[in-house]
Amino acid sequence: MAFAPSKGKAHGAEGGGGRMELNMTSLIDMFTCLLAFLLKSFSAEGALVTPSSGLTLPNSTAAERAKPGLTIEIGQNGIVVEGVHMAETAEFAKTDFATLIKSPMYADLDQRHKAALAMEEYGAKFEGEVIIQGDKQIPFSALYKVMFLCARNDYGKMRLIVISSAE
Repeated sequence: MAFAPSKGKAHGAEGGGGRMELNMTSLIDMFTCLLAFLLKSFSAEGALVTPSSGLTLPNSTAAERAKPGLTIEIGQNGIVVEGVHMAETAEFAKTDFATLIKSPMYADLDQRHKAALAMEEYGAKFEGEVIIQGDKQIPFSALYKVMFLCARNDYGKMRLIVISSAE
């Protein structure tokens, strides 16, 4: 059984060619929420890298902001890759390059590199970025050997984290 159209709807004379207006209150509410979200995300950007406790980062006039990447911390007591302790800094600084190739840190970086390359199949591009946080007082040989291991595993874009004094 078919129902007759409701008499409340305007099917002809008034509808169809009539003028339509926007509800400005809802539109302003939507833009206010969008503006609040954008301001919140902009101000929450902050530092991408938080210096580890016990590290005194060097000062620099560099103004470029850090980008996310593989994090390596070189402190007075040890070398840490993404939160995993790899070696003691003093012993690492004295290690020869042939032994470094067989070290747990080399194996860990190699495994991370292979995993990143496998992720390229799913669209995540491997950038080869590594962020190195080094204490002011670490031996240069320790920093140099960490950079050597990174370069051997195709982490060629190395960034040293510093405290910026640039304005």
